[in-house]
Amino acid sequence: MHVRFAARTALIAALLLAAVTATPSASAADNHLTSRQPTGAPAAVAAQTPPVAAWRLDDPGRSERAAAWAGPYAGLPGPGVRFGDQGPDGNMPGAAYFDGGDFSYMNTQGAAVDITHAFTAGVWVLPEETGRDMIAITQSGITSTSNFSLGTTSDAAGNPVWSFTLPSADGESRVTGGTPQAGEWAYLAGAYDPATGKARLYVDGAQVATADAAVPEDTVLWSFVMGRDGDDRSKRWQGSLADVRLWDSVVAPAELAELGRRKPWLRAYWPMESAETCCDGQTIIPEVDHRAGFLIGGDAHITTDDALAGTGSVSLDGDGDYLESDIPPLDTGKSWAVSAKVRLHGTPDRDMAVLSQLGLRADAFTLRYRSADRTWQALLAHADEPDAATTQIGAPAQGGIQTLLLQYDERAGNVQLWIDGTLADSAPYAAADAWEAARYLQAGRDSAADGVGAHYLDGDIDEVRTWAGVLSGEEISSL
Repeated sequence: MHVRFAARTALIAALLLAAVTATPSASAADNHLTSRQPTGAPAAVAAQTPPVAAWRLDDPGRSERAAAWAGPYAGLPGPGVRFGDQGPDGNMPGAAYFDGGDFSYMNTQGAAVDITHAFTAGVWVLPEETGRDMIAITQSGITSTSNFSLGTTSDAAGNPVWSFTLPSADGESRVTGGTPQAGEWAYLAGAYDPATGKARLYVDGAQVATADAAVPEDTVLWSFVMGRDGDDRSKRWQGSLADVRLWDSVVAPAELAELGRRKPWLRAYWPMESAETCCDGQTIIPEVDHRAGFLIGGDAHITTDDALAGTGSVSLDGDGDYLESDIPPLDTGKSWAVSAKVRLHGTPDRDMAVLSQLGLRADAFTLRYRSADRTWQALLAHADEPDAATTQIGAPAQGGIQTLLLQYDERAGNVQLWIDGTLADSAPYAAADAWEAARYLQAGRDSAADGVGAHYLDGDIDEVRTWAGVLSGEEISSL
């Protein structure tokens, strides 16, 4: 830590203990609060550079403060903040919700980073609205100009944009870019490098804007604040925040790209090792964490002879055998992935479905074998209608056991088919064409135009998984 920053921080702490507070929540009683013992960095993120201050914001619902896993100061929430909100899937298990009202803030008792030197700040944000300026995180100064802030604002045309602001000799420097979406998570980061005189704004790990910047050396550091402007208490955040981090260096773009990547969240996994009888007498194949069950239809059964993986697989004879989940295990309207190991019985002379997700009138997707050209094929419908247009991708099928993975990347606007850990085909698939299939996942069949089961699989299936989000090539190769 820089000597000058340490001296300033010590002075500020002494002033706070004397009841000279920058914000109402840093009361005398608050000065006796101690942070919960840090338990290390979030396991879902493998950052190389240790932050100087960090808060997960995934504290239990009735917590009185946000524990810091780096830095000395706990977060002290106002009454308009609640813990226990849902975090960005796969990245953080929880988040803090800010209601946007007068008490929608979280204070700390000191500065988090010296912005007169190189620094980087990052936070997962979910704005519930985008029609006004809002601040996610900031560090206040003694004057009306904040040390820095990350949040939302509007461009010259009145369109919502992300914003990173810094103080300057004549006011402030602002970097804007990207497009906030109400109700959608994004990873927001700002980096300042005095050596190059540049400030950079990153959204979801990608640089979206840069601008000249020069923070005055005599900038006074005060307290770090979440959810509103730390100086005039305006621009209150309405929405959720998670995983706040500050570094006393310029974090490498590759590291920010990893931090900003939405990690896939495993929603369901069926290892197909055993079956059990449910309360209504129905035979099911349990999901590994009992979040969902595969109901067995026809003569489908567990076989331990020559299993595809582990000690068991499900064998289907193509004559009315199938599996269907008792709940929808993924939202097909957002980024998702499904995978399965499959082995066909012989060389089929008809089309057969491996996996499909059923809507009210159509399948959102079907992953199938097409006999005409002996390929694995994926079809994604553009609407919940039997005659809707579809996006189709495919690649040659080989004999023996094959691992198939189909995934839709909402942000990239494409769908990908992976076979045995290799990208086999992809195609554009716009977010406007995606929709949520509200019924169940089927294995071993899909649905005909009249909604009746069709294209029954004659083969073995194993290791069925579903995720929210998309997988990297390395993650897919490890399946």
